[in-house]
Amino acid sequence: MNPAPVIDGAVDSLRFRSSVSRFATGIAIVSCLDEQGQPQGMTVSSFTSISLEPPTVLVSLRPGRTHARICQQGRYGVSILGAEQEAWSQHFSGHPQTETAPAWETAARVPVLRDALAWFECQVDELLQVHDHTLFVARVTACGHASGAPLMFFASSYHRAMDRSTITQDRRA
Repeated sequence: MNPAPVIDGAVDSLRFRSSVSRFATGIAIVSCLDEQGQPQGMTVSSFTSISLEPPTVLVSLRPGRTHARICQQGRYGVSILGAEQEAWSQHFSGHPQTETAPAWETAARVPVLRDALAWFECQVDELLQVHDHTLFVARVTACGHASGAPLMFFASSYHRAMDRSTITQDRRA
């Protein structure tokens, strides 16, 4: 049985978190260069495409090291994780995985994870402050993808989809 609906905007933060967790998302690593020019990243589930013309995406970040570096550099990378890359999600969410050293590559000026399901290099167009998060709206300057199944997050747990690699071919041919 569902609890009674909340009226007049008095939503408890735990109830909101539990409710919003029912929206299944992919998992991505947002990356940039640290102060020494080395790759750094953080796990996010708040990545979305905004426009095809021009190719534009958005990530939502709370203040922290990666947030600060992206504000300074004006660019970031996004690596979409595949079903077998849960260790990377854990690693970049503050639980270092010593047996899983991330392998980085740079197509232009932004590091992305090698072997990610998809990757994007992004140039920030606009910053929007919304409560305790910043929305980084960015133009995609390079991207690529591989076949495979995504790693997903639903109801505060990891999930894996069936591998549909046989139907992931570019259908514009």
